[in-house]
Amino acid sequence: MQLHGSLQNLRQGDESVTQFLQKAKALFDELAAAGRPISLEDFNLYVFHGLHGEFKDLVTSLVTKAEPLPYADLLSHLLTHEFIHKSSHLSMRSAAIHAPLLPTPNIPPSTLISHRQPVA
Repeated sequence: MQLHGSLQNLRQGDESVTQFLQKAKALFDELAAAGRPISLEDFNLYVFHGLHGEFKDLVTSLVTKAEPLPYADLLSHLLTHEFIHKSSHLSMRSAAIHAPLLPTPNIPPSTLISHRQPVA
């Protein structure tokens, strides 16, 4: 029962998708070896539950599939998403770092538009 609870409570935390799935698969295999196998569908759901929020859209898509994903397919989908997410995050960060800073114009206060009402 402790193995099953460990799988239910498994969270990705700071781990990569690969590390997280390896831990989940190890618990899945240990449960089977102990004579307490769980279904592939339950395994998928436990993995989905433990992933970071950035996987929410992908998980929504994968949950709607007719059949649960085998480990290799699940890993492939999650690694692709992780790669795309990291790439887009890095490119946005790089763009912010390398964005040119425009100089602040030195405009004398006397040339600024006044908010005074026109005289009639």
